[in-house]
Amino acid sequence: MKKKLYIIVFVIVLIVISCVPSAAKKVTLRYAHWGMDIIGPSMEASIAEFMKNNPDIDVQVEAISWTEYWTKLLTGLATGTAPDVFWGHLAHFPSMVTKGQLLNLQPYIERDKVDLSPYYTALIEPWKYKGDSYGIPKDWDTIALFINKDMIKKAGLEYPADLKWNPEDGGTFLKYIQKLTLDNKGRNALDPDFDPDNIVQYGFATENSLQSHWINFIWQNGGIGIVDKPWGNKVVLEQPQTIASLQFLVDLIYKYHVCPKPEARGVWQGPWALWAGEKVVMTTTGSWMIPYARSVSFSWDVAPLPAGPAGRISCFNGLAHQIPETCKYKEEAWRLCKWMDSPESQEIIAKYAVVFPAVKDAIPTFLNAFIGEEPEHVGVFIDATAHTGWWPIVEQWPQMNDIIQREFDLLWLGQYKTAEDAVKKVADQLQAIIEE
Repeated sequence: MKKKLYIIVFVIVLIVISCVPSAAKKVTLRYAHWGMDIIGPSMEASIAEFMKNNPDIDVQVEAISWTEYWTKLLTGLATGTAPDVFWGHLAHFPSMVTKGQLLNLQPYIERDKVDLSPYYTALIEPWKYKGDSYGIPKDWDTIALFINKDMIKKAGLEYPADLKWNPEDGGTFLKYIQKLTLDNKGRNALDPDFDPDNIVQYGFATENSLQSHWINFIWQNGGIGIVDKPWGNKVVLEQPQTIASLQFLVDLIYKYHVCPKPEARGVWQGPWALWAGEKVVMTTTGSWMIPYARSVSFSWDVAPLPAGPAGRISCFNGLAHQIPETCKYKEEAWRLCKWMDSPESQEIIAKYAVVFPAVKDAIPTFLNAFIGEEPEHVGVFIDATAHTGWWPIVEQWPQMNDIIQREFDLLWLGQYKTAEDAVKKVADQLQAIIEE
């Protein structure tokens, strides 16, 4: 009798337990970025807030260096082991989306009625494919001059607020950097006795970098760029305006002697290291370098890009959060993706003043961090958004970029007689890749 009673009680307990809702299983999402120690803390602050409001989700942050990021991500996408949410770049977006590796976010955006009006409109369109969105903007950047104020003051020059250049005589931009280029006797590059073989200070530094350097000069001279349009199939690199722009940049090195000669990749320090090391007075790069400039030992600022015959035009680039098609936890990943780029999250990230937020209303929060701090003219990056060009959006870009890097490296190294020779060789190869 007692045994039967135990059995009855046991059965009742099982029934009761089965009727009680089980605790929701906690999902772990992998979140990947290349921000490392500079941008990482701002991302982690936002993620901490997300996890507080979403206790059923744990986010595991994977900070990967830029040099390793794309190898790991592309391998993960191919093998189905990619992080659940990751930073996307327009250089790789076309090839990823055409391979079906990215989750289409359009149905989620429409279902949840996500308001995209707070974002810069120009940041939304590049992440669309066949009318659907595959990424929500997280930030943006433009290009400006990073300048050494101490060296400029010593040369008796004013802040370079409105320099202009042209491929014929270099304009006020060339004269400005000639005055800043000094030989070992203290003579600048405008002095008839200037010694180009013994330069101790260069006015400017350029290199084979599409975004930070030469694409801006091409647009400023009226050139289209590399392909005729986003998702285009015609290479337009051989435009006279493009060739003249590239020749002007190379002439700054070998004809005018106002830029240091580059060395082979792996040896060449690059313009940024030379600027930070007080070997050059100015160079062009993006707003993403502001946090790194805070460690230099001299007084510095940023200034507008020099304007060319077609005006002052900057590359306008922005990253986006994306989700792989193979993601196991799509709904949870979408919640994280949606949060990271929300106005609330963008406000948290903006307080760290490391990247310009994609949400326009968060810009004042970002700028407040610079009151009384360098750079004084941080607003030039915002001004630059008025006239911009975009990163080439073409499916075969990774293969095309390999060719451009290889041949333009040789151009910058002085191994091509003219920019036209280099462009001709590159253009033919790029067109062949598109037509394959």
